[in-house]
This record gives sequence, C-alpha cells and structure tokens, in this order.
Amino acid sequence: MVDLIVNIATAGRPDLLMRTLQSLAQCRLPSNYKQTIVIENGPQTGAEEVVRSAPAVLNARYQYCRQRNKSAALNVALGGLGDGLVFFTDDDVRFDAGVLVAYADAAETKGAGHFFGGPTDVDYEIPPPPWLEQYLPKSARGWAWSGPDDHVSAPEFLGFNWAAFAADLRAAGGFNPDRGPGSLSGSTGQESEMQRRLLKHGLLGAYVPAAHVWHFVPTDCCSSKWAIARNYRHGVEEGTRIATRKGPFGLPSWWMTRRYLKGIARILIWSFSPNPEQRFKAKYHRNYDRGLIHGMRCQCKSKKLKAANSPLLS
Repeated sequence: MVDLIVNIATAGRPDLLMRTLQSLAQCRLPSNYKQTIVIENGPQTGAEEVVRSAPAVLNARYQYCRQRNKSAALNVALGGLGDGLVFFTDDDVRFDAGVLVAYADAAETKGAGHFFGGPTDVDYEIPPPPWLEQYLPKSARGWAWSGPDDHVSAPEFLGFNWAAFAADLRAAGGFNPDRGPGSLSGSTGQESEMQRRLLKHGLLGAYVPAAHVWHFVPTDCCSSKWAIARNYRHGVEEGTRIATRKGPFGLPSWWMTRRYLKGIARILIWSFSPNPEQRFKAKYHRNYDRGLIHGMRCQCKSKKLKAANSPLLS
C-alpha cells in the first residue's frame, strides 16, 4: 500500500487554515497515512505558525513558494513527494471523518491507472438568494457525480476534493502556472486541466462517494456581483482551451465572433428588461464572453512567446 499524503495550498487565510487542520485531525487515519503538507504561496501571513501548532497526529509540514500562484506552489510540493497518493484540498474545507480512509481504500481497490474524487457540499456564511444558486460555480453550491457507475470520463472533480498518484501527476507535466489563482490570465481550472491531461494519458477517473467534504463560502463569494466576476474567469479558462482556432486580424474563429455578436444583441435586449434577474443575466453572459476572448488572446500570445524563445533547429 502506497503512502497517503494530504496537500493544502494556502494564501493569506491563517484562520481558515487552522479550522481546516483541526477538522482534518478529527478524521480517521488509514494505516498508510504519512503526513499533511501545507504550502503557502505569496506573502507569508502566518501559515507557518498555524502548521507548527497543528495537532501532532497530522505530522504536518510547512513549505513556502514565494510566487503567488497556486499551480506553482502545487508543483513545488509535488517535486518533493515520492510516488504516493496525494489528496488535494484547500485551506477552507471541513471533512467527513471517513474521507481519508475512503481515498485510501479506493486507491487500494482500483490501483494504478486511476485518479479519484468525491462529493462536495457548502458551509455558507450567509446563504445566497435561491434564484442565484444556479449561477454560482460548483465550488459554491456543491457537487456530486450522477453517472450510472463510479467511472468518470471527464474532469469533474473539484480542486479541493480529489486525489491522484504523484508519479502520474509528474508524468503529465505538473500543474500549469498559466491557470488558477495567481496566473497572469486570471483563469480558473488548473485542477480541471490536470485531470484532462491524466485522462489523455489513459488514466480513469473514479468517483468515491464516501470522500465527502464541505467548502466554506463567505458572503462575498455568493453575491450576484461575485458570480458575474467569477463567470469572466470561467470564460478565460474556456478561451485558453480553444485558442488554437484563430481567424484573421487577430480575432477569434468565425463561430466565436458570431457568438460574441449574438451575445451583444441578446445583452442589449436583456439590459432593459424590467426583470432584475434578466438584467443580471445580461451582465453574467457578457462577462463570460469577455473572458472567452481574453483567454484566447492570452493563450495565443503565450504560444507566440514560447515559439520565439525556442531554440532554432539547425
């Protein structure tokens, strides 16, 4: 049985980190549990002291990444791990007592060639209005797999509740610093991109229903204003994925341009609706389209820069 290691990336939230470690310490520890690694990225704001005071049962270890970039921090932590199973979670999570045992059992049963993920719920500071919930991302409204079996063939697992073998993550190239918190593009989805690459490498996703966690959602992360801003970042993520299709004059492909123009027409109509939800939808979809274009352009610039810096073949 391989070692089980918990990995937590944190930035600027020592109080939430303490809550997370205290919850983790209440979990049942499988026999292959080794340690919890907390890696702080960006300015140091007290995470090291929190880790020092963590319950001894966790065998918690602190690491630091100067760059404020979650993907870069995860890569720093990944570089020091062996070939064990890494459970990725965040600094704002509460755990079911059986989550670690569930992941250990799933890895033992399924073995190599798999990565894993479980269901999520939310701990709202103040619940959002019911009409808004459908516009929030899965991280702010909860998620569970609804397929006919535990086989997951898409990057469905959320970044604060999934696990993979370290060797598979390294073989897939590590996490992409152009995605996720701290990236220049402002994109979301570094975990989704990694899961997509694992699937491309022939791995299978396995749903673990007993690996249940709760994500803390503060009031300012379940407002209409936040949902609109978050949808822009989701658009950036999607834009980077389709950046290989580009039309003339630096514009997106023809179908993306048509989508953008249709979106403008739709938004002009919705913006003058007497229904406040329709007016919200106008801004919500407009911001997604803006993010889509920005993501495509960022990715094209990145590809050109990498090509320019590549050594010429003789």
